[in-house]
Amino acid sequence: MHFDLLFAHLERYVALTSAEKEMVRSRFTYQKVRKHQYLLQQNEICRADYFIVEGILRQYEVDSDGRENNVQFAMPNWWITDWYSMQSGIPSIYNIDALENAAVLKIEQQDLERLFVEVPAFNVYFRIILQRAYSYLQRRVLYMQKPADVRYREFRDKYARFEQQLSQQHIASYLGITRESLSRIRNDKRKA
Repeated sequence: MHFDLLFAHLERYVALTSAEKEMVRSRFTYQKVRKHQYLLQQNEICRADYFIVEGILRQYEVDSDGRENNVQFAMPNWWITDWYSMQSGIPSIYNIDALENAAVLKIEQQDLERLFVEVPAFNVYFRIILQRAYSYLQRRVLYMQKPADVRYREFRDKYARFEQQLSQQHIASYLGITRESLSRIRNDKRKA
């Protein structure tokens, strides 16, 4: 049951045989995550990737002034990890934690690498989603240069169904603005 969402997501991009599905299933671990529980903490080496089954997670860094800077929210059907730390073995600059009770399918780096060889379709799937993630990152760089009201509108387009579950502080941090600026933008949108 926990794997239904993963397999549905995989099969949007590639076809898997029953044997391949079993190989994929054998490499993942189902994990419940409590609200505010960390999957990764700053200065740890990231050793796994996580497919979100339920709940919302976030990835963020804490800067030298103690401010949290959100870089990603992850909802069901999304992946979250620190690829740089996982690939380089360098401690992460990020934290990944749950904004609400959640569940994930966890795959350790060595198991992920094995699947890339054992199940070529899984390798293709990952190439596709990483290309999509990279193209999103390119857009995010431009997005952060736009006026705050445009960033908020684009945020709402992307996260509309989850916006009410995110705190105003988390949204403002993701947009690179203050909570007060976000309140003003929201009020202006309501008046328009």
